Order: sequence, then structure tokens, then C-alpha cells
Amino acid sequence: MMENQPPLAQKILIVDDSEDWNELVKLWLKNAGYQDLLVAADGAGAVALARKAVPDCILLDLVLPDMDGLEVCKTIRSIPALGKTPIVMLTAHRKDKIMGLEYGADYFVQKSENPAELLATLRAVFRRRELDQNIYRKGDVALNLGNREVFFHDVHVITLTPKTFELFYILLERSPEPVHKEILYSAVEGRKRPELSRALDILMNRLRKNLPVMLQRRIKAVKGFGYVYIRKTD
Repeated sequence: MMENQPPLAQKILIVDDSEDWNELVKLWLKNAGYQDLLVAADGAGAVALARKAVPDCILLDLVLPDMDGLEVCKTIRSIPALGKTPIVMLTAHRKDKIMGLEYGADYFVQKSENPAELLATLRAVFRRRELDQNIYRKGDVALNLGNREVFFHDVHVITLTPKTFELFYILLERSPEPVHKEILYSAVEGRKRPELSRALDILMNRLRKNLPVMLQRRIKAVKGFGYVYIRKTD
């Protein structure tokens, strides 16, 4: 997975009455790495499934057999748990874009046999959600900057202490460049005390012990300089 890609462990609800189209979209999304996919063939089913499953994103067709996508969008927006769920409206007609946005859709994608625009839009959706949720991502590691949670392959693995979290964040942010001990110590303690570098080593060892083994191996000491986070092959 490329560094700038969003997390793919996301639940996506596809709403369309065309079975062929749904299968095509599922194929595109699975090939892109999205695996948790739900499908509804009409508006009522979409609302019921969205209430129950609370998806991370909804791909909503404008034309449905029981109600149009605009009404579905409006209904979903009225449900508190789904009020901020991103909705990507799909239609063959660009002229419907303004009305769709007025009913609460966040994005608008024209139906096409080329998945490029849809996939690019989904990446934008999840990047925006991560920014809203104060998430920092580096490859297969994500950090929640608000509560110091660490995720590995989108699975929560540890909640770090403030100091160990700050160390890990700096190493990730600067990776693959090594970070000098003085910079690390100053960032964590708020003052420059290079003579206390041993304290930094102890704190770094504490960080390593708290991380999964696969992540421990990526933190390397750079002799006479500091530390570096390098992801090569685990």
C-alpha cells in the first residue's frame, strides 16, 4: 500500500438496483483493497442497512425503484448516527450534481466503466475523514493524535504514554531520515539536555517494548547520532 493511501479497513455500502453494476463496483473496490462491502438494491433497504451497519461511506445511485437517491440521502442525513457519514452520489447525469449536494451528498461521481474517478473519490473521502478524526498515517501504521492510540494494519495495538507516543510520532514523521537524539529529547522533555541522552535511550526501550514485534524491528539506533524508523521488509 502506498504511503498516501487511506485505510482500506472501511465499511462501504453500495446502493443500486442493478445487480451487474453492483458486482462491477464490488470487483473494483476489492481489487483496490476494500473488503467490507455491503449492498442494497433499493432505498428502503439502504436506509435499514445503514441504520444497522453504520457504514463508513455510502455509494448511492440517484435512480432507485422505490424512491430516488435524493430522498434516501435526505433520510440518511436525518439519522443522528449517520449524520456525518460520507455519501458519494452516483448518476449518469452531471446536471443532478447541484440538487444532490443540496440534499446532503458530499461527493458526486458520474457512472462510468472506468473506475478511476470513483476510486480517487473514495481515497479523498477517507483522507478527509482521517483529518477530521486527527489521524496521522504512515504506510501500515496510523496514530490517533487525540488519544495516543496506535493502529497497525488498521487494528488497534496499543495506547502509548504521552512521551513514548511523541517519540514514535516524530520517528514516523521523519522516516526514513534518522532523528538526532537532541531533537528527540527536546521534543519529549521540552528542553535541551544532550547530557541526559541515557534517559532518552531508556524511554526509547520502553517504546519498543510496548509496540508489536513487527514495529519494534523498524526502530533502529544510529550509532553516535540518534534513531530512525525504517520500514523495509518485515
